[in-house]
Amino acid sequence: MIARRMIVLTLVFAMAPVLGAQDPQATFRTSTNRVSVDVSVRREGRPVTGLGATDFELFDNGVKQNVIELSYEQLPIDVTVALDVSGSVTGSLLDQLRRAVRQLRTDLSSRDRLRLITFNNRVQQVADFAAPADKTDAAFDHVAAGGGSAILDTLAVALATPVPADRRQLIVLFSDGEDTSSITDNAALLSVARRTTPTVAVVLATPAPLLDRSATAEARVAAESARKIFNDLATETGGSVVTLAPNETLPGAFRRVLEQFRSTYVLRFAPEGVPRAGVHTLQVKVARPGTFDVRARAGYVWK
Repeated sequence: MIARRMIVLTLVFAMAPVLGAQDPQATFRTSTNRVSVDVSVRREGRPVTGLGATDFELFDNGVKQNVIELSYEQLPIDVTVALDVSGSVTGSLLDQLRRAVRQLRTDLSSRDRLRLITFNNRVQQVADFAAPADKTDAAFDHVAAGGGSAILDTLAVALATPVPADRRQLIVLFSDGEDTSSITDNAALLSVARRTTPTVAVVLATPAPLLDRSATAEARVAAESARKIFNDLATETGGSVVTLAPNETLPGAFRRVLEQFRSTYVLRFAPEGVPRAGVHTLQVKVARPGTFDVRARAGYVWK
């Protein structure tokens, strides 16, 4: 199993040069001796603002760390949007995706950047971070839905893209949730996530077939497996899994994901009292009275 995972990781990072990917042994760190962690703090569904470094307790492999720097809504954001254009995506849905990307670009600040990826059996970058807005719009004119859906491959390749230390990274993937052609398995994807920086939000078009009584047992098992890997990836990266609410539009869902990501803290610390090499688990708490919903990535790998 471990040997197969390494083969898959090698293949994933071999696929990634088209997106400018980094070495497969790349580690989650922002400088020589500092680690950066995005932390969402909410209470009753609303972001909690005004917290300082001393309001957080951060543990690396169970050892309490000193938060040496904190920022909130200050760093620019790079948003990678990955859109499923497999055979299950119809013309009307493609129009919704176009509107959702256009709205997302409008919601970004002048310092933020947007990149567009489409995928079916293949992963293709159609507009990079430097692309002008009209190129992003025009990219949809050449998209023809068809083929299978390589969701896990797309996530792995997008995660593997090198990231600048002074920008935050968000990957928003839209799909119906059914992966039919990936070579990447669940374990390999989570391994890539531990070695890289971006936060991942998966937007699902529908909760079916998991909640559809007419679905076959095989379809239910597949849907449950897909939901599990998406939830595991969200936990690993501090992200989320979003299913369109009744009467919610795709532009609305994309805006919700961006707003949640933007209203998070970035904590930096220099690991102390723990071996640098290997897998690190993280735990972040708010050292204030009250009940808080704290979301941060589960860990990282230091080379």
